[in-house]
Amino acid sequence: MTSPIPGADKFQSTAKLATDLMIDPRLTLYTPSEDTLVDPVTYAVISHKLTQINDEAAATICKVSGSPVANEAADFNTVLGDARGDLFALGSYISMHGTVVQRLIQWTLEHRSTNPGIREGDAFLVNDPWVGAAHQSDTAILRPIFVDGKLIAWVGATLHFLDLGGRYPSSLIPDAEDVFTESVPIPPVKIVENGQIREDIEDMFLRRSRLPLSAALDLRSLLAATTVAEQRIHDVVAAYGGDTVAQVIEQILDSTESRFRHRLREIPNGTWRHSVLWDSAGVGDRTVYQLPITMHKKDDRLVFDLREVAAQSGAINCTRTLSEACIMSAVLPLLCPDLPWAPGAILRAVEFRFTQGTILAAQFPASVGGGTTQAAWSAVNAATALISKMLTACPQYKENLLAVSTPAWIFQLIGGLNKDGSPTLALSLDQAAGGIGARSWADGDDVAGMMLSPSCEIANVETQEWHEPLLWLYRDELPDSGGPGRFRGGNGGRSAIMAYGTAAPLFNMCYTSGVAIPPGAGLCGGWPSKTGYYKFARDTDIWQRYARSDIPDSEHEISDDLEWPPSQGGMMPIGLDDVLAIGWFGGGGFGDPLERDPEAVDRDLQEGAITGQHAQDVYGAVLTDGVVDLHATEQRRAQLRGARIDAGPKPTPAPPRLHDGQRWLDDNVSLDAAGASLCARCGHHLGEPQQNYKLGCCAIETPLGETDRVWVSPTNYVDNTDIVFRQYVCPGCATLLETDVTLAGIAPIHDKELAQ
Repeated sequence: MTSPIPGADKFQSTAKLATDLMIDPRLTLYTPSEDTLVDPVTYAVISHKLTQINDEAAATICKVSGSPVANEAADFNTVLGDARGDLFALGSYISMHGTVVQRLIQWTLEHRSTNPGIREGDAFLVNDPWVGAAHQSDTAILRPIFVDGKLIAWVGATLHFLDLGGRYPSSLIPDAEDVFTESVPIPPVKIVENGQIREDIEDMFLRRSRLPLSAALDLRSLLAATTVAEQRIHDVVAAYGGDTVAQVIEQILDSTESRFRHRLREIPNGTWRHSVLWDSAGVGDRTVYQLPITMHKKDDRLVFDLREVAAQSGAINCTRTLSEACIMSAVLPLLCPDLPWAPGAILRAVEFRFTQGTILAAQFPASVGGGTTQAAWSAVNAATALISKMLTACPQYKENLLAVSTPAWIFQLIGGLNKDGSPTLALSLDQAAGGIGARSWADGDDVAGMMLSPSCEIANVETQEWHEPLLWLYRDELPDSGGPGRFRGGNGGRSAIMAYGTAAPLFNMCYTSGVAIPPGAGLCGGWPSKTGYYKFARDTDIWQRYARSDIPDSEHEISDDLEWPPSQGGMMPIGLDDVLAIGWFGGGGFGDPLERDPEAVDRDLQEGAITGQHAQDVYGAVLTDGVVDLHATEQRRAQLRGARIDAGPKPTPAPPRLHDGQRWLDDNVSLDAAGASLCARCGHHLGEPQQNYKLGCCAIETPLGETDRVWVSPTNYVDNTDIVFRQYVCPGCATLLETDVTLAGIAPIHDKELAQ
């Protein structure tokens, strides 16, 4: 599809093999001598040294940047790539930040190697999402590394800048009509030439920011990080020689690719599907959007098909390069936990299919400034669900699967005047402590982090209060927010903030999803995690209560009259006596909740991870004096299990097992020799070969608003009243086999299909 803006297609990166890049022949790439041999010890020493160099670059960003975004929340990443841009080292921070750099380098090689040229002592600045930046706020520095006048490698670093222009402070525009109301995208420009910073380019970049001093320091942190990495690589070359270092880089990529392809060959071939429902695309929008993604696995290749995703709309879109990076944020931890995180190697075996002009492959000039915290998150969630469903069919790797974790971002960016009267923007990263999804063998972790950022940390309250005109009233775990299951998804958290030490009201950018529809899907009968929320308590008497040592520990103790703003509410005022409360997301569950160990339910109850009502309604627990009665609970569960299929009490089914000639479809469903699907608990026939096993289940459909997976009715946010929670139950033993959040009237998605 051709962009409606003539000339814009030049800036659209597409997936290319390194050997297909069109590079000016005057730019000489370093090629190691064919007779260069690297022994295993030398390979291990140099490869680990390169990883350490990348880590040192990340540490440099934290030391130089004065922004809490970097040194508190670690909202950045660093990478190393070979001469053609294939990444062989990825930092352990926001993984999507780093993976996009491969496309940035490739575009730079093709479009800047002739004019203005790529030379030793250069560095390029870029934040163009179509070229490959995550979004405009995530600016990258790309620095080529030369040895003996030949390009041997690239160093890349990206960081979220608090403000780079646009209609509103923060550069996040929930009511953006298109990219022209957001921060201006910058395709790669040479900001360092012959080792000197070009002041004209630096001035041009900083001029757009409402916080130029902060942006200047963040920019210098990226330049410093890439400079340090360049120097350290030259040190390694000086010690071992360019041929040896180039050979090690090549071996990292080739060996990782080989090991990844071998792993894929060990997993059954098949097709897996997952669909995300998205609530609202911008301020005033109350529409529900469907984002279906299909994954095919054949032999040693994975294909992600996003061609049926809804058309781009509003201010939630992202570019295809970010969608690719988000999917890789699931591929790496789930399929490569013991492999080098070398995206350039893994991408050789992964294909992406898009329709340009969709929410996950937005076409210029669509709004994409909020992509990282908006629709792109759905690509992470879908890929997590798809890969984990695939792994349920492979006992060898089933322990690696994970239900969807920290599935959305309750944006909490507060602006106004600081204590000294200067402008400020405070990006709180409380939500980084989301719940991790359940495994096939254990509960998920509570308030633990994000799968897409292994090293991201929740920001320290005291540090934020010292920097910003804010006071945290509380911050703690949010009971019932994790997805129920035989293994429970980890809980998310909640916090409440108000203005402190400032004479002027503040504002919060309300810009999220997942408040109408729970986005944290469960697996194999596990329930999804609960929705998130924004709440405002207006004109409170909090200061008078503090004066008499009355300290509230929830928003309900602050006020009986709470305002629930839209998910895409935009800039919402925070008066000097107002309280902003947010609740963020847990992870999805795994397995039938009625099979959860009653003692684990009681432990959760006593520790406050779940409420008594939740224990009774979802886990079928019977409480006596606040303690789970084990015998009575087993009897009640049998009744609830039978009620699922309009039958009498059903005992706990036998553990799943395979009979001769059968293979696994998932944890509860098997396929016989002909491909027909069966309940692996009781042997009940569910479907013929290639038929959707869900069609043979008893489907229990409940309006979403009548479940405990939402805090308030979805109609508070969207107009669609047909959103349902659907449970697929075995008609024989009444085991809950799978769950979906979907639209009433839509046929059950055929989510798991193995090749014959």
